[in-house]
This record gives sequence, structure tokens and C-alpha cells, in this order.
Amino acid sequence: MKPALVLAFAAALAVVPLAALAQDTTAAQVPASKTYSFGDDASPWINDPAIHAFYQATVDAFAHGPGQVDRTAYEQRSRQIFHAFAMAHGMSPEAVENHVKAIPGEMILIVTRDPQTLASYDNFVVALFGPQKSGPGPGP
Repeated sequence: MKPALVLAFAAALAVVPLAALAQDTTAAQVPASKTYSFGDDASPWINDPAIHAFYQATVDAFAHGPGQVDRTAYEQRSRQIFHAFAMAHGMSPEAVENHVKAIPGEMILIVTRDPQTLASYDNFVVALFGPQKSGPGPGP
């Protein structure tokens, strides 16, 4: 389950060429496409306020236990967060929302199976992005 979520999130946020997400796609304003590799530093995404907001929204959704999650409200809040994320990064909100639409449902499954996912932001990051490279040496 986690590898699928990691791949979905990475694809949603970075594999899609910026040209596809840019609001104005004129040639002079579209930066070169960048693809995301798991060897790349994920810290800009991990440190982004939107990902912290998504963590908090997930914590809030599970505040009364996995059986009490209001999936509709959680998905709506997640869309709002991803919309704001897209706007902050000059991306098309509709394109970003479309690419990450399955992630809230995946998080519900992951947290239901492993409540420790929400015990810390670090645990959440591992569930969302996979283990992060730390220290010297070759990347994952």
C-alpha cells in the first residue's frame, strides 16, 4: 500500500511536467520540465506548509478514531489544501487536484491499518513519501 501512495504522490506533485500544470502555458513562460526521482531531495515538498496542513487535516479527521472519519469532509479539506498548494507554486489547481485525488483515500487506509502513522509528522512523511535519505552515502 505505501509504495503505491508514494508513487501516486510523487507523480502528482513532480513527475507531471510543469508545463502541464502551469496556468499560463505560453512558450516564453513555461519552465523546462523536471521529473522527480526518489534520489532527489524531497525536503522542499516535506517542508512545504501544504504538506504540514495535510498532516494536520489527517490528524483532525482521525481525532475520534478510524471508524468516525468523515471521508467526504476529509477529502474536501484535502482538495482545499492541494488547491492552495497549486496556487502557491503557480500550478493549475485543477491539474494538481486531479493528480492527487486518490491520496486522501489512501491515507485513510494507511492510518486505519497503522494509527502510528499520525503519531508524528516524521511518521506521516514516511507513509506519504517513503523513507528519507539521511547521512552520507548513496541514495535509495
